[in-house]
Amino acid sequence: MVRRKMRPREVLLGLLLFLVLVSMLTFYIWYQTEAVRLGLKIRDCEEKIKSLRDDIQKLEIRKASLLAPGRVETIAREALGLVEPGDGDVFFDTRGAGR
Repeated sequence: MVRRKMRPREVLLGLLLFLVLVSMLTFYIWYQTEAVRLGLKIRDCEEKIKSLRDDIQKLEIRKASLLAPGRVETIAREALGLVEPGDGDVFFDTRGAGR
């Protein structure tokens, strides 16, 4: 069998074709890797959002319990020593009523 000698132009064309194929394969692998990475990042962000919403709900429940009128009144009476005003203890300022 006689082996044909390859011309430089054929070698260059073969090398160029090889480089194009390697480049396309590299781009495809990079694209798939980025898609997976972004998918994982989105999942982490969604979990963080869920966690933050749970925290907000717990804080709103705590806020409601801390601002309950009965609790506020108990603290006002026991801790601060406040009492209901008597009949003679309430005064109305009528100076600004006509304006």
